Amino acid sequence: MLIDLSVPSRKAERSLWIALAISSVIVAVEFTGGFLGQSLALLSDSGHVLTDVLAISVSILTLRLGRMQHTAKRTFGYHRAEIFAALVNGSTLIAVALLIIYEALLRLQQPTRVQGTLVLSLALLGLLGNLTTTGLLARTGKTSLNVRGVFLHAVGDTISSIAVIVSSIVVVFTGYSGLDPIAAILIGILIMRSAYGLVRDSTNILLEATPRHLELESIAKTIRSVEGVKGVHDLHVWTITSGLYALSGHVTLDSDKISQGSIIIEKVAKKLKESFGIEHVTLQMEKETLENIQHESSTL
Repeated sequence: MLIDLSVPSRKAERSLWIALAISSVIVAVEFTGGFLGQSLALLSDSGHVLTDVLAISVSILTLRLGRMQHTAKRTFGYHRAEIFAALVNGSTLIAVALLIIYEALLRLQQPTRVQGTLVLSLALLGLLGNLTTTGLLARTGKTSLNVRGVFLHAVGDTISSIAVIVSSIVVVFTGYSGLDPIAAILIGILIMRSAYGLVRDSTNILLEATPRHLELESIAKTIRSVEGVKGVHDLHVWTITSGLYALSGHVTLDSDKISQGSIIIEKVAKKLKESFGIEHVTLQMEKETLENIQHESSTL
């Protein structure tokens, strides 16, 4: 039976709506300031925040889809929409980072005078907004890969704002504008670093890999520890969506315990939930035979 994710989903959505409003304001302010102040770093940061606006919008949509009931054609509902959104967010971040680095390298070859005072003032406003968004999403991002994608965007924006502030301070006190594209390159590298983990995790979920924090052998050992279970094989564990894990496999039972199979399976499911947080358990019972013993010795 699937757990009800609607409560954390609605809480996450409220946070995302607030983050969307803040990010939209930051985009307008930083883009205008970057254009008037001739700052590639500030323009890059506004472009990055614009991807946040798109990412947050997609995240809100997928959270709503995720709350829709499952059907005969979509037996797990739309939970995977969240993972697709996370993959798109991560991939978009990487593309934006590469564009930022490319433009910064061009700017290094043809330096442009930056209006340091204007850029500094707007970067400080951007930092305040990014810190607010980051704090808002920090806790929610721990339970949702979708929100985590937006959270990583916000973290990247915060670091970007700090880099812009530092470069603009240098411009104000020294008149040197070369640090502006260097800050933009740093922003691009940091964005790519954050995006890699998001793309990796979402890809692993779509490939139905075993969750990183779970060990298959440890799970098998826990199943075998239940009285009446002699072995387990063909064991599979995967993630349906953030915080929702599923397991399937075959368990062999003592010959004299086969009549109590349903009770044993219930005990196994309870133990898996308590020990590993696995909610959706599907196990097929088998009577212990020589063939099963040989099979379990070679595979889980």
